[in-house]
Amino acid sequence: MLVSGPAGSGRTEALLRRLESLTADGIQPQNVLVLARSRAGATRLRTRANALITPPYEELWIGTYETISERLLSEYAVQAGLDPFFATVRLADRLALLLDHLDDLSLRRHEIRGNPAGLLARLLRRIDALKAEGISPGRLRAWAEERERESRGADDTRATIASCARAEASTAATS
Repeated sequence: MLVSGPAGSGRTEALLRRLESLTADGIQPQNVLVLARSRAGATRLRTRANALITPPYEELWIGTYETISERLLSEYAVQAGLDPFFATVRLADRLALLLDHLDDLSLRRHEIRGNPAGLLARLLRRIDALKAEGISPGRLRAWAEERERESRGADDTRATIASCARAEASTAATS
């Protein structure tokens, strides 16, 4: 069941009522997967579900896409072809890694003043958003190169206009 709607529209309540209905029909609560968009939303859902559903049951599968994915990969690492002792790299770890290798990064278009952690954290969040949208590095590079070509074309146009204006001014001054 997919539930969507604006804030305050009752999404959480609808999910909780559906979970309650499923458990009343004999489905074990730990066999129901509930995904939330944020950790805060998942926490609220889990708290309310724990208060709503009577034990006994195993741990509820309520979380964000990321936490549920990590849990599934951890529990089924071998079946997924992963090292059973793999570790995920969180945002803070990725930021620390970038800060450690700051001098190796090609950031020629970014002016970094003071602590670069803020800029790098924003870059990481943007990368995560692009990944979530399914935009590959190649597609992003092609987009950026196209914007750069358009920008150079606009610069050439401005230069041509400025040159023509100078020529007209020079011609007017000599006549």
